[in-house]
Order: sequence, then C-alpha cells, then structure tokens
Amino acid sequence: MLKELEYAVLGILSDRQPCTAYVVRRAFLDSPSSHWSGSAGAIYPLVRRLEKRGLVRSKARRADGRSSRLYRLTKPGLRELRTWLRPPLPPAAGLMNIDPLRVRVRFLEVLDVDQRLAVIDEATEKLRDYLKQIEPEALQLKAVGEHFSYLIGRGAVLSVRAQLTWLKEVRAALKP
Repeated sequence: MLKELEYAVLGILSDRQPCTAYVVRRAFLDSPSSHWSGSAGAIYPLVRRLEKRGLVRSKARRADGRSSRLYRLTKPGLRELRTWLRPPLPPAAGLMNIDPLRVRVRFLEVLDVDQRLAVIDEATEKLRDYLKQIEPEALQLKAVGEHFSYLIGRGAVLSVRAQLTWLKEVRAALKP
C-alpha cells in the first residue's frame, strides 16, 4: 500500500502527464497547503521509487541543452490511483488536519491577556492576508474551467473563513 504523498504524486502525474519530476515538485511547492509543500524535496526519489514499482514510466528528454525525464502513469499506476480515490475511504480522511494555530490556542493560558489577544490578532491578520491571496486564485481557476482545481481552492477559502470565524469567537472569549 502506498502513502498519501505517493498517491498525490500519482494524481499530479495523471493530471499533468507527460511531465518532469520538477513539474510534480512545483505542484507541491505551489500548493496552499503547508503539509504538502514541505514534501517537495522528497519528490525526486519518490518518483523514481514509483517507476521501480511499475506505477510510472519515463522517457529521456533533452530541452534547453539539459536532459530530463518525462513521466507518465502506467496502467497499473492508474489502477492504483483509482483504487485509492474510491470508497471505502480510510478513517483519516474524515479527521481534522494538524493546525498549529489550534495547538497554540490550547496553551494561551501561559500568556497574559494582552499577549493572548496579540496572538489572536496576528493570526487573524495573517489569515485575512492569505484569504486575499487565495480567493482570486480560486476564482481564476473557475474562470478558466479548471473545475477540480477550483473546488480545491474553494475548499481552502472556506476553511480560512471558518478559521477567521473561530478566531473571532476566541478573541471574544479572551477579553477581560
């Protein structure tokens, strides 16, 4: 059984094939999710492992005087991706993601009231700035017909809005 990151790589390859491992890596680096972007350095060896397992194949390519490999899914790779996407989903699919902000709120009691409010205010500002960035990106995806990419972006927008609503409640609860 593959790991989530490996399945995500198969998905990106399916979407962008034929493409280089760099294109796959860029997809993770450009992802709004910090969970995925931290894995970007692991992509090259991971793609090679997937090729050894027969889930992807590559072909040498020379462009701009540099050599690279173009990757695409094999039939077994596509089968593996489809199996992963279909029910039954693993229990983790319904779990809350790790959220460093929620963790910090749990321990705010070690700070005085003004420091607590400063944490919430800074987090609120960062989330608002982030929302200003991702909302237009999601709308652009919708405008160009990138339906599934738009849905991912829309999910990110709604998640950030939910966090902002929650932070408003936290701030109100912290006021003396």
